[in-house]
Amino acid sequence: MATLYLTEPGAVLHKSSDLFIVQKRKDTLLEVPCAEVEHVMLYGNIQVTTAAQRKLAEHGIPLVHFTQNGRLLFRLTPPWPKNSILREKQWRRHFDPEFALRLSRSLVAGKLENALAVIRDYRHNHPELKCETELDTIVAARAQVEGAAMLDSLRGLEGAAAAAYFKVLGRMFFSPWQFAGRNRRPPRDPVNAVLSFGYVIVANELQSLLEGLGFDPYAGFFHATEYGRPSLALDLLEEFRHTLVDRLALHLFNQNIFAEGDFEKTANAGVYLNRDGQKKFFRSYERYLGLHRYEPPEGAVGYFRQHFKFQAYKLAKAIQDDGDYEPFRLHQGELGENPITPLSLDFPSAPQNDDE
Repeated sequence: MATLYLTEPGAVLHKSSDLFIVQKRKDTLLEVPCAEVEHVMLYGNIQVTTAAQRKLAEHGIPLVHFTQNGRLLFRLTPPWPKNSILREKQWRRHFDPEFALRLSRSLVAGKLENALAVIRDYRHNHPELKCETELDTIVAARAQVEGAAMLDSLRGLEGAAAAAYFKVLGRMFFSPWQFAGRNRRPPRDPVNAVLSFGYVIVANELQSLLEGLGFDPYAGFFHATEYGRPSLALDLLEEFRHTLVDRLALHLFNQNIFAEGDFEKTANAGVYLNRDGQKKFFRSYERYLGLHRYEPPEGAVGYFRQHFKFQAYKLAKAIQDDGDYEPFRLHQGELGENPITPLSLDFPSAPQNDDE
């Protein structure tokens, strides 16, 4: 099943029988069967008819609306799932400091191992990359994760490792693109614009998935609870930031898919993807998520995006059983489970997923 991204200003999403139809004035831009759509994401001035909204609700399809610059405006989701037992246990674990710390250690361990894997994969093809000091920092932080006695100390380890990782990431982008570190709200250079945009896209996919399974996406464990923050979705996002978004950004910039004309500046010194840039991002993003097959324990064959679902299922089991959580890892390691193979930054044609 597919995510429908609509970026054409003035377009209108209609429903006709079992089809979603995108029109602009009298022109039909797209027709797609309702049964083939899993998410609808709108960017900018896009309208949705009442009939189309009702059809989305009937099929359980979330509708997410962003500004043209990628800032979330609102979400329309199907009625809250009936899995109140899962939500009750989730909140019990949320207020259990021992469980929250144990789960958070797993999340951070997976994130740091994935950061190391991204750097080492890049160095395999670019041995001239100098990053021994930063690698030592990340390795040292990873070694201390299991011994972290409080969430604040664990967050400190994660923060120090992230700072070292982004120093290295900045050296991985080819000229003329520059990345001197993370900045946001607003992002002030093209690389940060793409990273922020990608993190928002993945976080919203995870939030929709968690809501559909019956979780409360606002009650997390590693991320502190704040008004309006989907902390649980952000918890799961940590496992996929470097492996999905950062590597995709490297591909888009280093393979010259992006050009300066794909970005625009705003009055507050922000830099954002324009409509052409967003289209390039979405094309590569969807191909990226359809690249790799894996064999979960049940024996079914799936593709990369299904790791989102697989991790959500493992999270539900950990919460229900008061058990351990196995994080997503890019490669098979001593503690790894359900790995995917190293990615080339050159994207072949995406395989078709017969299960979807």
